[in-house]
Amino acid sequence: MDIGKALGYVFEDEEWLTKLLLGAVLFLIPIFGWFVVMGYAIAVTRNLMAGESHPLPAWQDIGRFFMDGLMFWVVMMIYSIPLFIVLCPMAVVWILPALGGEEEDLVAILAGVSGLVSLGLGCLGGLYGILMSLLTPVLQVRYAETGEIGACLRFGEIFQFLFSDIGNIVISQVVVWLASIVVGLVVSTAATILAVIPICGWILGGALGLLMLPFSVWLMVFSAHLYGQIGHRAGIHALEAQ
Repeated sequence: MDIGKALGYVFEDEEWLTKLLLGAVLFLIPIFGWFVVMGYAIAVTRNLMAGESHPLPAWQDIGRFFMDGLMFWVVMMIYSIPLFIVLCPMAVVWILPALGGEEEDLVAILAGVSGLVSLGLGCLGGLYGILMSLLTPVLQVRYAETGEIGACLRFGEIFQFLFSDIGNIVISQVVVWLASIVVGLVVSTAATILAVIPICGWILGGALGLLMLPFSVWLMVFSAHLYGQIGHRAGIHALEAQ
């Protein structure tokens, strides 16, 4: 996996700044904009799998980007159902101590039971969250390949793909996580420093916060490039480049 190539991929496009800013503006549109940018990231993955490493996709087929983003969101929601099933009871178990009434001993026992159950469910939820993170590249590659929700629900194929290239998939997610942490820390630290400067600092801090929008677009494109590399290495071919 070429991490350096993924890091610099965006900047190889002559219109990279315009395309990032357009994505940032779309991010400001609730729901619709997020789906469009997600679909744009899928287009990047699709291009890499088709052997088209540059330039960045043009912001032309907004309708297709929106539908791809929406369909991929549906896929992720379907895979999140077990997580909801695990976590929803946590809100219920904390009602148990109230059933003890004025019996302090019973209340203490029920509170202990609630704590243990919540801890167990929280651990299960955390483990499934890690699994979801590892499945994300696989699902994005599969959707970019077929453009169909059904292809992402062939669980045997999905998990076979996951375990066949688990090393690169783990690396991709760790690298994306580290990139988001590093830039997030830099921006938040700078904003905190500027916040102590009256007026000018506040204005600059607000402007700096807006920089998180194009960075978020870059991060999605960066991760999409890594996922496209995973799909290309696996010999998976997308529908067509965009």
